[in-house]
Amino acid sequence: MTEEYETLTQEELEALQSTRNDEHLTKLANGESAEVVKHDLASEHNNARVDNDVFEAICATVSGRLEQSVSSVLNIPMSIGYAATEVASFETVTEKLDTPIASTSLRLDPMEGEALVLIDSRIIFDSLDRFFGGAGVSTIGFSPDRAFAGSEEAIVDIVITLVSGALKEGWAPITAASFEKSRSADSPGKLKCFREDELVVISRFHATIGEESGEIAVLYPLASVRTVTQSHAKKSGKQERASDSSEWSRDLQQACLELEVEISAQLAKFTTTLGALSALKVGDEFKLSRNESLEIRVGDVPLFTATSGRIGDLVAVRIDSVNKS
Repeated sequence: MTEEYETLTQEELEALQSTRNDEHLTKLANGESAEVVKHDLASEHNNARVDNDVFEAICATVSGRLEQSVSSVLNIPMSIGYAATEVASFETVTEKLDTPIASTSLRLDPMEGEALVLIDSRIIFDSLDRFFGGAGVSTIGFSPDRAFAGSEEAIVDIVITLVSGALKEGWAPITAASFEKSRSADSPGKLKCFREDELVVISRFHATIGEESGEIAVLYPLASVRTVTQSHAKKSGKQERASDSSEWSRDLQQACLELEVEISAQLAKFTTTLGALSALKVGDEFKLSRNESLEIRVGDVPLFTATSGRIGDLVAVRIDSVNKS
């Protein structure tokens, strides 16, 4: 695939063509088993990008609101800044995560699926210590690799409530999503929000408390959020900075124009009796009017009317009108 336009190379087109096997379709139609591979466009990396301008606006609101809320509710001077948004497979996102990591799923109604919020354990432990008057350096052996206890889970619930409110405010110009808490665990794999190969949109925030820092990440299913964010960008008159699909549209249109279609010309229609039809034999003739217009079809769709004639030694038709219905 070419890097600049992400169009299919000749080798890739030939590989796709080689996968066609009408025998598999025939077997399926007859109720037999066949080797068929599911192709999920939502899980393809081709053109799998989102509008960065829209997500930057969302995340700027989220980070500002969340920083203010944490300071107000937990009385913790936490600095929260937006880092970046990218598209990646869920497996790629989770394979490098340290555990435990506060993992909470949020419902996205009316969008489909769930969002997943991941909070670095260092933020949770440090927030808990400061919440009870500490300086962020625990004297009771807090370790970022130990499991969460009830007190840490309580801090997680508070922070998630604040994250939910910030997300609602950030997404309000795009859609009134609920972002209500669904489930929590100490690792994202236990929640089973996404398939391993599913593409997700991940927005990362950098949180700093004193000398301690960590990441807060929000993961969305690409298939759910991409359409609404791109629609919002178009309504706002913004151009997609990182997901301009004009080249893709032109390539798709050109590919469609190169498809071969079968055209048929219906010479005429006539009626006869059932008795005459049953008595037909080889050599019998039907009289047709040469003045009748022919109907030109592609499949079952009538496109043109035409008049029959000849060009040299070849039979030909001349287009008289276009069916605009």
